[in-house]
Amino acid sequence: MPEHQIVKPNLFISHASSDGEFATVLQAEIKKVFADGVNVFCTSSPGAIGASKDWLAAIEDKLSVCQAIIVIVTPLSIERPWLWFEVGASWLRARKDQLAIYPLCAPEIDFSQLPSPLDRLQALSMGKAIDLKLLFDGLIKQFGFGKISSFKAANITKRIPRYQNVKINEADLVERPFYNGRYTGYTDDELCEVIESNLISKEANDIVNFAILHTRRESNYYRGQLVHFREVDKNLDLPPGTAKRLLLQVAAKYGLEPILLKENVVRFQPAAWFREKYMTKS
Repeated sequence: MPEHQIVKPNLFISHASSDGEFATVLQAEIKKVFADGVNVFCTSSPGAIGASKDWLAAIEDKLSVCQAIIVIVTPLSIERPWLWFEVGASWLRARKDQLAIYPLCAPEIDFSQLPSPLDRLQALSMGKAIDLKLLFDGLIKQFGFGKISSFKAANITKRIPRYQNVKINEADLVERPFYNGRYTGYTDDELCEVIESNLISKEANDIVNFAILHTRRESNYYRGQLVHFREVDKNLDLPPGTAKRLLLQVAAKYGLEPILLKENVVRFQPAAWFREKYMTKS
């Protein structure tokens, strides 16, 4: 009779290279509370990503199977685009209740500084015992096991460094800072308006009023043009990850529905109602 195999839940800790000490302290407490019953992926852990592995592919693989992601937000990481790549890659699954995202902030972080979409979630502080207990209570409830009596907040609050003493690694020094463009601080509703007025409405106007110029395949969104999310962000000067998060809902208002949707690209076709109303010759 085959043995029953227990499948461990997967937990992803997202952090900057320079913030490895924060992740290590947190990981040690997780190990105590869950008695090695959780697979923790932490990029600062030895052997986390093999030397021959593609870094981005390895990160995406881990994100696709995790049940929870703890995002360590520090004065450094809050300005780094990779953080929002990892959050963005997880956001759709979180919206479907397939995983939980826990923003865990260094004591120096003001919660009001958190940009979207992290500002929609309950942010917690690594410097507050009550917040750390909320984090571990949440993980125990989510995973269905764990020993809260083994948890000691002081193991974290007293061991994490003051951020002024953190040495910034070379990798973080050369990385491009996070977005600080013209739409800094915009809400999702406002960003949708930007996408609508500067992109989607123009595509719709072209196909309705100048259809003769767009008879070729891929000459317009309504003709199946391949759309790259990152190119949309770049061309409209949007915060990284905005198009991936919001483009589809704006496009739907204008009768565009996806026929191909991948991690980085989408291809649309006109919805039946739009085709009948605007694209059928009289």
